[in-house]
Amino acid sequence: MNSTADRAVETYLKRLDADLADLPRARRREILDEIAQHIAEARAELPAESEADTRTVLERLGDPADIAADARQRFDVQPAQPGWRETAALVLLLFGGFIFGAGWIAGLVLLWSSAVWKPWEKLLGTLVVPGGLASVLFAFSLWAAGTDSGAVPCVGSGGPNSQPPCTSGDSHVLAFVGLACLVVAPLIVTAYLALRVRRQRELATA
Repeated sequence: MNSTADRAVETYLKRLDADLADLPRARRREILDEIAQHIAEARAELPAESEADTRTVLERLGDPADIAADARQRFDVQPAQPGWRETAALVLLLFGGFIFGAGWIAGLVLLWSSAVWKPWEKLLGTLVVPGGLASVLFAFSLWAAGTDSGAVPCVGSGGPNSQPPCTSGDSHVLAFVGLACLVVAPLIVTAYLALRVRRQRELATA
């Protein structure tokens, strides 16, 4: 087996699966199985398979986006057309938490009612990070309030022979890193969801 050629085929099929996302599951599985079988048969006929030979087979099949477009036309499936709903969902998921949390909830409603994103993408947008940047600001406020004392007692301190208060420099660094991750996480998820909207818009106008 040629591991490099296998990876090329796997990447090709993943691209095709993504481009077929707006087709019914049964139809998508049917097309993927058909293409995978065709690739396997073509590879079996190669006298001495190489990565170049496998890529030639894939090129002859055509671009996954073109195969998906033909499938939509064959099954009369119109790709979802992104609009104001998706734009509003992305904005509210990121900033809606500042509107007493109600804006973020409205963003969730728009997210789950959209036909553009897959269920796992909607789940990703729901869980990372609940409340969006407003939750990050709230967490930062709690952390800042907790550092006002300047020092915290060491674990096990207390009593007449206890150790003096120890600074919490290490814990502060860890807390800062955690807060930074909370800021970055919703930005990355929003950017990913926005890219999916862009890709869907390209498919709808192709």
